[in-house]
Amino acid sequence: GWHEFPYLDMGEFYSDYSSFKVNITVPSAYIVGATGLLQTEYELAQYKSTGTQNSKNRTGKPVLYVPKDKSGTKKLTYVMNNVPDFAWFADKNFVVQYDTLKLASGKVVEAFNYYHNKPGTIWNNSIDYTKDAVKKYSNWVGEYEYPVVQVVEGPKNNASGGMEYPTITLITSPDAKKESLDAVIAHEVGHNWFMSMLGSNERQHTWLDEGLNTFFEFRYEAEKYRTNSVFGEAMIPAEIKALTAKDFLASLYGAMIEIPMESPIETPSDKFKSSDEYGLISYVKTALWLYLLESQVGTDKIDRAFKQYFETWKNKHPQPEDLKASFEKSLGLDLTKYFELLNKKGQFK
Repeated sequence: GWHEFPYLDMGEFYSDYSSFKVNITVPSAYIVGATGLLQTEYELAQYKSTGTQNSKNRTGKPVLYVPKDKSGTKKLTYVMNNVPDFAWFADKNFVVQYDTLKLASGKVVEAFNYYHNKPGTIWNNSIDYTKDAVKKYSNWVGEYEYPVVQVVEGPKNNASGGMEYPTITLITSPDAKKESLDAVIAHEVGHNWFMSMLGSNERQHTWLDEGLNTFFEFRYEAEKYRTNSVFGEAMIPAEIKALTAKDFLASLYGAMIEIPMESPIETPSDKFKSSDEYGLISYVKTALWLYLLESQVGTDKIDRAFKQYFETWKNKHPQPEDLKASFEKSLGLDLTKYFELLNKKGQFK
């Protein structure tokens, strides 16, 4: 049913699934990225043509979009079924990258990135980060259901990494290093699973989206770069970065367990005292909570548990008790004491 939650800095939307057909009229020179599939043939062909060239040639001057009519307006139509939200972005100066990726099942997903051709930009390789995120999350959590994935470079905001919507995400974090840009893209693309395809109520149970997503973001960073968005590269000694990804994560989580985390994970988003606490508890403490289980049962079993949870509950708005029941069925364990930790104040020590 209807949930009339306004957007908050600490707490986002929660909506039921809908089918969208949206007509957008903009000045002809604008490039648009939006939820779903673009139906306007000339526009789509232009995005794919210029985007393919920009994906192949990343060091030279990018190929820019050429509108069919340089004056007046144009109407673009987007269609997407069974998603909880719709968003769109427009800019006259977007550089488009386009490519496809094939998932393990053979399904092909189209990928578009929209960014700005600024001096020193590191977005020229960003299409790879988008594709990697979809591939890895599909292997870890469940196959990406949508036909398209898109990432948009937005205005920089030091207080936020980005904002996710079905099939498209806005990236607003400073992009000084490829590792941090890749991690933010992975995190925001990852919301397609927990916010969108599963439909978690992140206002009441923020951790069901942000925390579960952060758990996999930390794995993504560890496997690709031996970095972590909590500690930053400068705080991680060289001998730790030299470890295997598994041992690297064990070391990082060992350090995280020492961080003071007073509030329980199961705290509604608008009840946190500050945005710092909101992030520390909903994101980091939840990832640590999941790692405690992973360290007991092993990575293969935790991944199977997530895949069963995803297949059972996608498009159904699962609650915490549903995650518990699904994990217990998959793992063959009574997880009552483990899930009671969601209400534990302070550290897990």
